[in-house]
Order: sequence, then C-alpha cells, then structure tokens
Amino acid sequence: MWLDHLQGREKIKFMFNDELTLDDSEFENLLFYDLSKVRLCFKVKNIPKKTPEKWKQIKFNGISITLELIAINNLNLNGNRVGFICSPLIHQENNKFIFTITNKEEFFFSCTTDVIFIDSIYPYWDKRWK
Repeated sequence: MWLDHLQGREKIKFMFNDELTLDDSEFENLLFYDLSKVRLCFKVKNIPKKTPEKWKQIKFNGISITLELIAINNLNLNGNRVGFICSPLIHQENNKFIFTITNKEEFFFSCTTDVIFIDSIYPYWDKRWK
C-alpha cells in the first residue's frame, strides 16, 4: 500500500482505518522548489468509511492530499498539463523511494527521493462530483 512508504504513516492509517488510497485520484498540481523538494497535490473521490471525527460536521465529497518529496535524487518530467485521473505508484529501491505518475503517452513523472510525507490532508467539496 502507498501509505507504507510515508513518514508519519501510523497516524494517517489510524485516522482512515488504513483505507485511504490515491487510486483514481485527480492529479491537481506539482511544485519543484527549495533546492530539492517536490510538492504533489491530489484530489481523491474515494472516501474511506472511517474519517476524522472533526470532519463529521463538514459537507465534503472528496479529500485533498498534498505530499512532499524531500531530498530529490532524480527527477524526470515530460508532459504539458495536469488535471487528469491517475493511480500513482510508489516503490522502494536501494533505500530510496521512486514515485511515478503516468497518463498514457501524455504525461510522465518519476522522482527518486529519500523521504515522502503528507504535508496536508483535508476534506473539500468539488461541485463537479455529485
């Protein structure tokens, strides 16, 4: 599972009963900044059955997840747009994490990094989704 590769994953696994997924999420944006960091933002339609108690008072139909990749070792990017549905892949190789996003032949992102963590996660309402 993708959460297994994140720092601080225990709290997130507990908050969502280990059901939070990036499968079929909308890739919203990316930012390469601060010498060697990448920020990736996803909008997730698949809401886990268990959510934080404080979210119960909020009307939402999606979850916004922002990941930070720190200490970038290698970055490959080819494409001309974001805003597509994807299922990112994360795997570990030689004590490094490889994060990959593809959209057919139109977009390719691959990043080898030392650390991946969740920068933010919050509920939101997307009027496109019923």
